[in-house]
Amino acid sequence: MLQRSRPRLEIRVARPEDAAEIRRLLTATSRRLAYSEPWEAYLGRETALTAWLQGRLVGVLVAHVDVRPVAWVRVAALAGGFWIGDWLDQILPPLAFGLWRARARVLAWADLGGWAGGALQRHGFRRSGRLITFVKEDRRLPVLPSTPLLLRPAREEEVDALVRLDRAAFTPPWWLSGRTLRRMIRRSDCFIVAGWGERCVGYVEGHRIRQNAHIGRLAVAPAFQGQGIGRHLLAEALRRLWQRGVRRVSLNTQESNRHSQRLYLRFGFRPLGPPIHVWERLL
Repeated sequence: MLQRSRPRLEIRVARPEDAAEIRRLLTATSRRLAYSEPWEAYLGRETALTAWLQGRLVGVLVAHVDVRPVAWVRVAALAGGFWIGDWLDQILPPLAFGLWRARARVLAWADLGGWAGGALQRHGFRRSGRLITFVKEDRRLPVLPSTPLLLRPAREEEVDALVRLDRAAFTPPWWLSGRTLRRMIRRSDCFIVAGWGERCVGYVEGHRIRQNAHIGRLAVAPAFQGQGIGRHLLAEALRRLWQRGVRRVSLNTQESNRHSQRLYLRFGFRPLGPPIHVWERLL
């Protein structure tokens, strides 16, 4: 039985000047993952790697450590005609080395499209959860209860309070750093804080992607959950995004979070596509 020839790839750190080639690869292949955040800022780090064959870019894998000890894959793409396992065999060891130096101990990967899952499992990843995508294309809102909430744009000087709220509302690996929250305040189309007296009790973030938008975060302090705060934040975010001409709004939530799913269904969101598997591997 003849053995399949395994191409030897050149693995090197992705440089800022590689950005255009990476974008072309992301456009050309169906085996891809790219978050909407400005991933170009990660190029030049040893946790951003490209794979080349005879001078042609055939793969890219970029991970980022936001809150230690977890690193998330932010960009992944592989050209057609290459075995995922061969690519991972050659690109994961140097990536793991760079992540270890960055003091990460876990690598997480949301397998959008389901193209990498089988190979990830064979490379030591375990499935840690599933995400459900919801979309809303109408502009109807449910009736909301009256509330003493004050909804206002977030301010950079309150990032420390938002970090504490984020830690209370979520569990790792879903925490966001103060650096990420500050960037979101500066760049998002909508970042709204809910104030209850002097306390910050919730926030929501949304950003446009061309004529659509994605709500990337909705958090309510555990002591204030069940009082309609999430409903008011979600409604306010939708109104502000619609004012910017957005036609369709999407968001993700964990399959295990039944409370959030009921909220989104009440607002007219509908599930879209199969669940997204989240994989984790110890480094």
